[in-house]
Amino acid sequence: MKLRIKGNSIRLRLTQTEVKDLQTQNIIEQCVQFPNQSQLKYGINVLTGDDGLTVDFAKNKLSVNIGSNRINSWYSDEEISISGYVDNPGNEKLLILIEKDFKCLSPRDEDESDMFPHPKEKH
Repeated sequence: MKLRIKGNSIRLRLTQTEVKDLQTQNIIEQCVQFPNQSQLKYGINVLTGDDGLTVDFAKNKLSVNIGSNRINSWYSDEEISISGYVDNPGNEKLLILIEKDFKCLSPRDEDESDMFPHPKEKH
């Protein structure tokens, strides 16, 4: 799972295996280890029977929570992303984006074997 933070937005990109794991286990997590023994944990939790999208950051852990009613259709190959805004104090909203990670159209120095085929990829 890739984590991208830019301004007031959080984007999580998942490989094919991670999407399957989320579907069967209702949770996926990753951890970044820092040299000073600190960690940044991040993940997605699926909440059964819920439609919501929330986010929490506590004790060095970023948790994106999404309702099973909202994510179930995303598991199909046709849905690419789920997005939503989470209210913050004041007027600034936090954008949450969960996406399937696609192979790049041009060669890169990265293992892309578990990524989704790019929709514009020629077969």
